[in-house]
Amino acid sequence: MSDANVVFTLFFVLRQEHLERMNGTMKRLKFSKEKCIGCQLCAQVCSAIHEGMYIPSKARIGIETYYDRGGSLKYKDSYCTLCGICFKNCPTGAISKDDRIKVDYEACTGCGVCAGKCPKKVIKIIEGKAYICDTCDGDPMCVKVCPQGALRFE
Repeated sequence: MSDANVVFTLFFVLRQEHLERMNGTMKRLKFSKEKCIGCQLCAQVCSAIHEGMYIPSKARIGIETYYDRGGSLKYKDSYCTLCGICFKNCPTGAISKDDRIKVDYEACTGCGVCAGKCPKKVIKIIEGKAYICDTCDGDPMCVKVCPQGALRFE
């Protein structure tokens, strides 16, 4: 593929993503730290659904809470925003993106390029494969179980 074709293709993909965002067709997880109480139910249900065990460290979402020295509750949010950087940088083409991120585990080599490029650091390499939030096929359980409505999918 020529450089001009690559540039045109990239422009088309970025333009399409922009239009989808403007038209509201591409839903994303959104987090409100003002509403979060730090219960970790989101991470627990994520790990249970995807890994079969209640272990937040294996979840594909992470909303970590801690108190600073002044006693104020602080947050470190770690969830997929569907930015597509992993998709654009996957050297094997194992990651695809439409209304969500998908990993073809047959094609994934576990090289970790996607995890290294992810700005939110949410991609985990487990047993030689990349694991990314798939928004539970468009019906995220983390949103459903959040008792305070701190997570939304819109």
